[in-house]
Amino acid sequence: MTILGMNIVPEPLLREKVTEAIRASIAAGNLAPGQKLVEREICGELGISRTVLREALQHLEAEGLIVNRSRRGRTVISIGRQEAAEIYAVRKALEGLIGSGFADNATAVQIKKLKAHLQSMRSRQPRDAFAAEQQFFAIMRDHCGNHVAADFARQLDGRVMILKQLSTFQNIPYQERLQELHAIVAAIETRNGKLTGELCMRRIERLSEGVVNLMEEPKAMVS
Repeated sequence: MTILGMNIVPEPLLREKVTEAIRASIAAGNLAPGQKLVEREICGELGISRTVLREALQHLEAEGLIVNRSRRGRTVISIGRQEAAEIYAVRKALEGLIGSGFADNATAVQIKKLKAHLQSMRSRQPRDAFAAEQQFFAIMRDHCGNHVAADFARQLDGRVMILKQLSTFQNIPYQERLQELHAIVAAIETRNGKLTGELCMRRIERLSEGVVNLMEEPKAMVS
């Protein structure tokens, strides 16, 4: 919108941009788990009002990326060993349902889209693997025919984003991870929902190996 020669960003759009900027900072590790979010500093850095910032923070809180403690204020979520194990267990079940559902319900066009994305991943750098794999499974999630499983999977995205910073310690070569995805696509092309679900769950088991044992329980915070 332009008024008197000034470019004004509509507030809903600005809130979305702020939300994405903070989410990206958390994903990149620039905002570390447990780090306090100081409103004055963030507003000054982004040049926004506290109203816009607080709305963005409320959205991220709903995603599970930040927590609001009465005395400490809002901080980036810290995930302990037990919670990580629970997240992987739920994620395993959900991706099994999503994989089998996609194999059974996806159209030829949707399968072609998944294959095209996998093909594009061959030219990606290993550092971009997480985002590319998330997009791969987002395609499956959005067309699996199970809206409840898809909604729960979306709710886990924030916590999975935090855990992915530890996944680099697993030392699973990128080419091996691509082979796993190719096997999943091959099962989908034969419309073998059971095998697709099993491969998806096996992949999550492999991703979780070692991560939980590397983690320490977060120190208790006084609220």
